This record gives sequence, C-alpha cells and structure tokens, in this order.
Amino acid sequence: MEVKQQRPLTVEEWAAEGMELLKYYEKGPWPSHVSELKKTKYPIEAYAAGLAARKTMWAAGSAKIRYVYTGFIARRTRDGKISELHFRVWQPSGYLYTTEKLRKLIEFAEKYGLGLIELAGQQGMMIISVRPEVADEAVDYLRDVVGTDVGATGDTIREIAACVGPALCEYALYDTLEARDKFLTHPKIYEWMSNQLFPFKFKAKFSGCPFDCTRAVHRADFGFIGVWEGAPEVDQELLGKKIEAGEVDPEKLAANCPSGAITWDKEKKELRIDGTRCKKSMHCIRAAFPAIKPGKNRKIAIVVGGHVKGRFGGKMGKPLAVVNSVEEAMDWVVKTVESWMEHMEKGVVKHKDRIGDFIMKVGFKKYVNEILGLKEVGKSSLHPSLRAGAVLDDEERKMYAAWASKIVEEVFGGRA
Repeated sequence: MEVKQQRPLTVEEWAAEGMELLKYYEKGPWPSHVSELKKTKYPIEAYAAGLAARKTMWAAGSAKIRYVYTGFIARRTRDGKISELHFRVWQPSGYLYTTEKLRKLIEFAEKYGLGLIELAGQQGMMIISVRPEVADEAVDYLRDVVGTDVGATGDTIREIAACVGPALCEYALYDTLEARDKFLTHPKIYEWMSNQLFPFKFKAKFSGCPFDCTRAVHRADFGFIGVWEGAPEVDQELLGKKIEAGEVDPEKLAANCPSGAITWDKEKKELRIDGTRCKKSMHCIRAAFPAIKPGKNRKIAIVVGGHVKGRFGGKMGKPLAVVNSVEEAMDWVVKTVESWMEHMEKGVVKHKDRIGDFIMKVGFKKYVNEILGLKEVGKSSLHPSLRAGAVLDDEERKMYAAWASKIVEEVFGGRA
C-alpha cells in the first residue's frame, strides 16, 4: 500500500491552527498572557504558528545601525515577512528606577516597538521588537531623551551587575552602586562598552558582602566583594537578650562556624570569635544580626577569572587582593583586558576564551607577576569557597593531592 507523504504546512496554516489553540489560553478567571499580548503590536500569529508547529517561527536576522556595534539582537520570521530588533539597554546601578525613568522607557517602547519591556535582571533591560526601519532614530532617542544607551551583547562588556547595596541592605560593606558607576565611567571601560573588541564577553559584578548576591565568585571575570579584617563585632549584651529570648542558640552558632573560630563560654555567658581563624562565611551574622556585625575595618576583595561556561569548563574566581576601593583595582582590570586581547593576536587565546581560560593558559603566577606587575598577591581571609575552581593549576593540584593523602593517612592509617 502506497503511503502519501503530506506536504509541510505553510506558516499561515500553522498560524491558523495556532490561533485556535490560543483561544484556550484566554479562558478561565485568571489573567491571560495571550489577552495581554493582543493589546500590544506583538505579531501574535507568529507566536501561534510556533505553538502549533512546536518550534519557534523566528530565525536569526541581521541589521545595521549607525555607529552602533553592540546592544541589539536581530531576528526575523522564517517566512521573512516580519523583522525586528531587541534592544538591550543599560540599567541603573542596583536596578533602582525612578518613576520618571520608567515612564520614559515605556514611552520609548510604545513609540519604536511593541510596547513591551522585559526586565531581564543581570542581563539588562530588553526593549522587545524595535522596528528596524526606525533603529537609528530609536538609538538617538534613548541617548538624548531617556538618558541611557544600548549595549551588553557580543564580544564586549556585558551588563555590569551590582547588588542593591546600602540602598536597602543592612549587610552592605561598601557602596556597590557608587562603585559600579565609577567602574562604568572609567575612560577605558567607557571606550570598550560600544565596540566588539574582545575574544569573548567580559563581566564585572559588585557584591556588598560575602553573601555574594550577584554571584561574582562564579560568574564574573572581575568580582568585587565586600569583606572586613579581623573578627566580627559582638554586642554581648544584645546577644544575651537574643539568647534568653530563644532567638539564638550560642552552642549551635559555634558548632556551625566553618572554621571553628567561635567559642561559647557557658560560665561567663560570653561569645568569642577568633579573627585570625574567621573565614567571613557570615553564618553567625545572619543568625544573630545585629548582635553580631561585620568588623569596622572594611575592605573589598578582588576575585578574577570566574565564569560558569567556557572552553575548559566552569571556574570560580581566584582571590587576587584585598583593597580599600574599586579605583585601586582599575589598573589591574585594564592590564588584564589588554593582555587578553594581545594574546588573542598572538594565537594563545582563541575566540570564546574567557579571562579565566586566558589566566589558566598563561599561569596564575605569570599573570600576577608579569602582566599585573605585582610581586605578591594580596592575601585575603575569605570563605574557603573562594579558593577552589573547577579547573586547577599545577600548584593547586599538588596542594589538594597532598591534602587528600593526609586525610586517608589519618583516617585509614595508609597512603592514598
């Protein structure tokens, strides 16, 4: 029996089938995303066709915008009938928007796009579907009227994330918002923001304390994390009241300290913290704040080379130094990026190599001594998680191998 092959459906036929499916998503007492999309200029038929075909009707596109080389993503429907641009827009530090700024962005989205805005967190705000024919005018409007710019796509500086810092968080140990602003207005950073010059993307993140809400250790080529020197401050009187009220268990607090820096004197009813052993895990501070607070001598820890994805696997940032301000580290940032680009020209660094991959190739000691010109890496007393990486250099391999052998010898009485 001969089986006739069905011809593939056209986009219009998929759309007709999909529009029937969308009726289902407008039923019920709850808000419908389909009903909301229909209020905008969004090409609902393209969405419906993709839903019916179970694959997106969108494909990669291309566009040319005057004097703009990054910050937009072009796409088109598979039948070529609809083209659009997504604008990735720089956000204010801490993502703190004034109502005036939000109104201007909404007006922009309605004037040049579909009236849709996506708040994409650490990747920046996205203005959905700007019409390609008005792209040049739209960029001018963003800069002159809204007061921001497109950016953060491609092989360039991506969205620079800062935690909300002192604006709302009691744990912030430095002004992350001011630090991000100073970072972005550095002459070299500002020069690099609008040009695709790098081997791959570059990210910087600013976390106000070791809780690291921006995940700078894992996701930043350069991370700036608030720390302090010595032990946390303990208000014994206030801590005593919390203990009496059952809010804090001092023995449990001591037992949960990852470095054993906390001791509890039952007779004196006094909690002591050894500053030389404190690893800044902030567990005790979270559990007993404000009876236990970070120390007053506050600093910024610099970590370099962290990323989740890369050619040689994910890496955690290596501790570089502890400084008093972000400005102290800007020379290191510039030297690192310039050397990263130079090594691409030499063929050492390949396209899609992150800075962590580059440091792994040249070696951390060579990077610190020869590229940055430092004789000794500034020692930092941070949480142990800041010391490990998915990819280890030779020195780290030997250290962890010796550590494992020692554990085997102590526990089992033999050699690994």
